[in-house]
Amino acid sequence: MKYYLPILSIFVILFSSCSKEDDLFEDPILEVPTLCVKRTVNYSDEFSVNTKIYDYNYEGTKLTDWTMTTIRDNDTSVVTYTNLYQNDVITGMIVAQDNTTDYYEFERDLNNRVTKQIKNGSEEFTWIYSGLVVAKFNNSGDLVGEQTYDGDYNLIKTKYKNSSDPTWTQIYESTHDNKNMPFMNVHSWYPLSSYRYVSPNNTISVTTVLSNSSFSPTGSVMAMDLSYGINDFPTSIYTTYSDDKWKSETLEYNN
Repeated sequence: MKYYLPILSIFVILFSSCSKEDDLFEDPILEVPTLCVKRTVNYSDEFSVNTKIYDYNYEGTKLTDWTMTTIRDNDTSVVTYTNLYQNDVITGMIVAQDNTTDYYEFERDLNNRVTKQIKNGSEEFTWIYSGLVVAKFNNSGDLVGEQTYDGDYNLIKTKYKNSSDPTWTQIYESTHDNKNMPFMNVHSWYPLSSYRYVSPNNTISVTTVLSNSSFSPTGSVMAMDLSYGINDFPTSIYTTYSDDKWKSETLEYNN
């Protein structure tokens, strides 16, 4: 055994030395921005949906894909959304559910704003930007919507109408907090969102200025009660509607 002890000692010293040198050359730990990785939304009994669960996947800060699981009583369905990138810009999207798959293409202007949405080869909508006002047109070139943003790119006014209507039939005004929107650190937000700009803050109320809908009659207010966690990101959002319906949302993050 006396011949093995020196050899064993040499191995102990060798590996101990390597371990100390490796510590000196370890890669620095890079801080990962806060990203929302899951949302769970529960709805009151008046809604046709019980729960929706969203699970988000990233490469760095790029949103690559996510799933939306919808639970209705004893029925569960899953939709998968996959962003398609070219040079870190989303130029397409695949939306798959059961045996149905839709393919989207997006055209952008020089400021990287979506100007045209194409679904399965057919044009759906186009947008024209004039400062912080964005007009929306259908595939026949008829004006069907308009959004107005403030200087921080928060959406403050939304207008809707059918292509055959001579004037706006629905107008909504929104207010915001000064906290962080759950997806503010995402590199490129998904273009199917109704938002043309990524708002940095959270919506806390939506007032119906004009409406022809019984769901949100003129003068009604949709209010959001938010709770915040680390770095002022919301961890829960409780939304109440004018007809006493509600939804409760829980948000989870990567750190």
